[in-house]
Amino acid sequence: MDVAPVRLQRQLRPPLIPTTAMTLTQEETERYARHLSLPELGEQGQQKLKRAHVALTGLGGLGSPAALYLAAAGVGRLTLIDPDEVCLSNLQRQILHATDAAGTAKTASAARRLYALNPSVHINTVHRRLTPDNAVSLLEGCDLVLDASDNYAARFAMADAACALRLPLVHGAVKGFIGQVAVFAPHQGTACYRCLFPADTPMQEKDTASAAGILGAHAGIIGCIQAMEALKYLAGIPSPLVGAMLSADTRRMRFTTIPLAANPACRCRKNGDRGAAMKN
Repeated sequence: MDVAPVRLQRQLRPPLIPTTAMTLTQEETERYARHLSLPELGEQGQQKLKRAHVALTGLGGLGSPAALYLAAAGVGRLTLIDPDEVCLSNLQRQILHATDAAGTAKTASAARRLYALNPSVHINTVHRRLTPDNAVSLLEGCDLVLDASDNYAARFAMADAACALRLPLVHGAVKGFIGQVAVFAPHQGTACYRCLFPADTPMQEKDTASAAGILGAHAGIIGCIQAMEALKYLAGIPSPLVGAMLSADTRRMRFTTIPLAANPACRCRKNGDRGAAMKN
């Protein structure tokens, strides 16, 4: 992928989640005790996670660890979007699902597992494909979107909707031993997904885990990094990946952070509004 680096003048700080009071219960104080001990997070940060609503698209190799860690961390509401059913070939990497879930909807399988892990999380399930026609309505009301999808059509629809709704997008992708994670926040002046991949960019849908093969633990690493970036953003902890991409080669264990240049001609920069996205 060709990326034009840009020098960032400062590390962007995520905007604050609205500060409506939401006190932690005694059970939550015990459950999240290790979070509360972190000076960067503490009770205020945990309350932000409890108030947060994350939409997660894709419950496969990336979405499995991401969903587990978001739920375990106490994110208050999760909207899970995936049109697929669990099959045996998923289970080598999609640790959210059990063997007896084969043949059932991934959204239903995921909801059962996440409720068992953390009964206090509120879960919305959407067992259908995210498209340009429904993306805005599905993502509206969320605080952050986590992209764990495995096809470009869904990624473009999700990125356009997130941009239109001024939502941060935590993107992840894997192929073989290569993976990438980026946090797109064009409403903060960063590049968006289409800044890197314009509409006329040729895409190969066959470049997926099923075609290229993947070691299960590799998807787990990238999905965990996505969860980490989402949690930091929601808690207001600055991250160098807001406006940058982490490229990971887990075969050689090489990790590189690449600053991303916004495209002045991109739709997210149209009409002088750096946060507005055209919906067409």
